Amino acid sequence: MGVAKLKKAELYYHKSVREKIAEILQDSGVCQIIEDPEREARPTEIEACLAESEERLSDIRYLLRTLSGRYRDPIPSIDRLLGERPVVSMANLSRLARETDLAGVSAAVRQKEHEINELRAEASQLRTNRSLLDSLGFFPHSLSLLTEGTRTVRGIAGTVKAEQFEAFRRALAEFAQDTELILPKDIPAARDVPVVVLLSRDRSDKIIETCTRNGMSISDIPPLFKGTVTEESVALVSKLAELELRERTLSEELDALAERWTPIVQKLSDYWNSLAGRHRALGESDETDRTLRTRFWVPEREAAELQKRIEAVSPSVALFLSDPAEGDEPPALLENGRFVRPFNVLTTLYSPPVYGGTDPTPLLAPFFFIFFGMCLGDAGYALVMLGLIAWLFKKYRRIPSSVKDFIVLFAFCAVSTFVYGILSGSFFGDFVDAFLPFLIPVKKALMAVDPMTNPMQVLGISLILGVVHLMFGLGIAAYDNIRNGRCIDAIGGNIAWIFFITGLCLFGSAAGGFLPSFFSPLGKIMAAAGALVIFWYAGREKKNVLSKALSGFLALYGSTSYLGDILSYSRLLALGFGSAVIGMIINLLGGMSAEIPYVGWLVAIVVLVGGHLFSILINILGAFVHPLRLQYVEFFGKFYPGGGLSYAPLTHSEEYVEIDNSCSSKV
Repeated sequence: MGVAKLKKAELYYHKSVREKIAEILQDSGVCQIIEDPEREARPTEIEACLAESEERLSDIRYLLRTLSGRYRDPIPSIDRLLGERPVVSMANLSRLARETDLAGVSAAVRQKEHEINELRAEASQLRTNRSLLDSLGFFPHSLSLLTEGTRTVRGIAGTVKAEQFEAFRRALAEFAQDTELILPKDIPAARDVPVVVLLSRDRSDKIIETCTRNGMSISDIPPLFKGTVTEESVALVSKLAELELRERTLSEELDALAERWTPIVQKLSDYWNSLAGRHRALGESDETDRTLRTRFWVPEREAAELQKRIEAVSPSVALFLSDPAEGDEPPALLENGRFVRPFNVLTTLYSPPVYGGTDPTPLLAPFFFIFFGMCLGDAGYALVMLGLIAWLFKKYRRIPSSVKDFIVLFAFCAVSTFVYGILSGSFFGDFVDAFLPFLIPVKKALMAVDPMTNPMQVLGISLILGVVHLMFGLGIAAYDNIRNGRCIDAIGGNIAWIFFITGLCLFGSAAGGFLPSFFSPLGKIMAAAGALVIFWYAGREKKNVLSKALSGFLALYGSTSYLGDILSYSRLLALGFGSAVIGMIINLLGGMSAEIPYVGWLVAIVVLVGGHLFSILINILGAFVHPLRLQYVEFFGKFYPGGGLSYAPLTHSEEYVEIDNSCSSKV
């Protein structure tokens, strides 16, 4: 188990069976195409197929973006994620693609959307004009005076700041013979004052300059306004109503299109994405006039069956399998048993191992299992998690394997949480003590630790687990070094630190009375031996004595980082303690709420249920993130560099449907 063995496949085939070969590779779901980063161009025919797929996908992306908000999907997104998708075959999807005029549907939707956007832009302008008309309600004459004027008179409209209005009036009084100032009956005191100035064309430039210099902002009056303010307002309201009616009609037509076409477009999205992926894979092939060569990685356990299927296509097909050669960079496919496989996601989130390297998943799994339980640490919360997971598995029968593994991971963590919750006496906080006192003797009989009354005990357990975790990581690093022929590095860089830190822990525990006194000299000897080897190893390549000594002392000073790493495990106490305290507070609030007359019991239920649900959510997040941090920083930092390539085989796109070529379901 661990990192699966891969075979490097070189597949030679005639171009006439290209699509059949690509179909087999994609249906198998186990072949990762080897890409050539220096490739300048794809084979011509494949480039054309890919261009067609991308063209269809462009229409599909537009239709989904435009219509999805108008379509009430009968299958919620969470249900699709959990496998509740229609099962179809590529043959049925191909038939649907041939029968569907995607370009025509896209053009119809684009036209209606464009018309709606134009209507909205026009309506927005009309609303702006309406606001302008409202501000000119005091103007008694035809608006043509402002838009066109007469042979001798023209008009301007606008606003004057309230604080400048008097100065504006005085300045305009100088042109009393050539102007008429029209104002509202009630002039607002604190806002801009709307004004209309009728003026002589002969002196219009001078008058307008005076107006603007004295605080008037001139408004642009649309030329289409000819009648009075009242007449134009009525016409404008009528036009707005007409536009809104047309927009509603178009919107209803788009809703109808969404109802009809969205389910089809969703299916075609998976179909054309699958074809695009297939053509991109074929695009990595080398070609001659008549043949293609495609290279890919395939798991060793799948190679024989795949070879049998491929070579059955045609006598013109040949598949050659070989082990990875020097210079190859195979991806890492993690293969672990059913109890470890759910933890694969934790390794993948960090970085896959290099091919042929150590898979840390089986090594981190037991520690993450224990740490999560200690951080959440409540048996009641664990039962809620297990109940929810059981409901998910009962309701959803076709959960994808990747999602299923993630759910099973939380099921395992819920088990460890339940066990630690029983051992620490936490069940929805102190729910037993607060509301079920008759169960207190049972609770106490099962308790092994009590973080509330004896936190130092749990702190000690947390730090011991930290030492074991770190030493285990150093042990793995030593094993890897020995396996790769680096025995000196294993002794000086790993084993010496195990002796040094273990010795210090034994000596300190004996000195503190936690261990018998005979562990004290043993600890001293181990620490001293480890320190000497560390001192020697750090300076072994230096040329002079001073450099050797300095390097040795600096290496020993690095023990402070180990101290920090060990203390980091105190978070196991802190998070478990925090979960218990939050539960206690919720129970206290619930008990106080129950004392409210008449409705107290109802308020108490709401407080208890809502409070504990919130506590579960927030504490699960902490219980996942912090143990993960201990794996990634403290544990992986001792032996695991990561740096591998993820295994990404050629598969079907299944966002909206499940593609199964063994089915004959209707689309």
